Amino acid sequence: MFKQTFTDLTKLPKQRVRQWISSFETVICDADGVLWHFAKAIDGAVDTFNYLSTSGRKTFIISNNSEISRQEMAEKAKGFGIEIEEASVLTSSFSCANFLAVKKFQKKAFVMGEKGVHAELEKLGICSLKVSEKLEKPMHEFVTELELDPDVGVVIVGRDEGFNMAKLVRTGSYLLNPDIMFLGTCLDAAYPIGNNRVMVGAGATLAAMKAFTGRSPLVLGKPNPWMATTLVQSGAIKPETTLMVGDTLQTDIHFSANCGFQSLMVGSGVNTPKEVQQIIEEGDPKKKVLVPDTYLPSLGHLLEFLC
Repeated sequence: MFKQTFTDLTKLPKQRVRQWISSFETVICDADGVLWHFAKAIDGAVDTFNYLSTSGRKTFIISNNSEISRQEMAEKAKGFGIEIEEASVLTSSFSCANFLAVKKFQKKAFVMGEKGVHAELEKLGICSLKVSEKLEKPMHEFVTELELDPDVGVVIVGRDEGFNMAKLVRTGSYLLNPDIMFLGTCLDAAYPIGNNRVMVGAGATLAAMKAFTGRSPLVLGKPNPWMATTLVQSGAIKPETTLMVGDTLQTDIHFSANCGFQSLMVGSGVNTPKEVQQIIEEGDPKKKVLVPDTYLPSLGHLLEFLC
């Protein structure tokens, strides 16, 4: 109905918006920037999500955050008052683990990133390695003496708070072997936290690895539709009756377009309406996938159209 029109729902008659919402059997919400900001729930978001859940719709939370497992994400949501089970949480760490499980991967995974990746690999019976080390000797000595596990068959790179030169060299050394797969959790290069401060994201680490090795990763977080493939192929959700709610154009809205979902951008997170208008005015057909179908200032604003 509103395909890539960036329609402001607050300017439409309520009945028309209600009719549009009634067409959805499934709603998928991004976490950070839509439901909460770090340790604080966004006003009205929890009530709206819970209302959607109790109205007979299937609801899911999706996140490129690979720092925590799906179980931990569900527990975090419950801490905000959102009742959701682990099976209804989609994360980039699970996406990587599930990708390997589907391929019946039998070797070891070397992980440069957060504990969430290790947790998801372990649940699916995949052995993962992580080495904590610092460069405490001259670089040439470190590289000469470096020992690599011959059973490693994949390198997974996510956001790594302990990123240093020693880890870069070890990870890159594995990737110099073309037979070892190179997976990434997401392309988010930075996470704004306010006051002109940002945290380094997995995308920045992946860029460093690409520059170091000349290899490009297969990134399995949003906007890769692989994150929803299992749900779609199993028939658990239908793309034509699924709404994706997100705050970030490059990940959430692009993901929605890749999956064939309809999209609702909320202005409570990363991107702004001004940025969308700039993309529309540029008229670049390649960027059309970044234009949301609809817009609301926050997820909480959707509640008035539901009640």
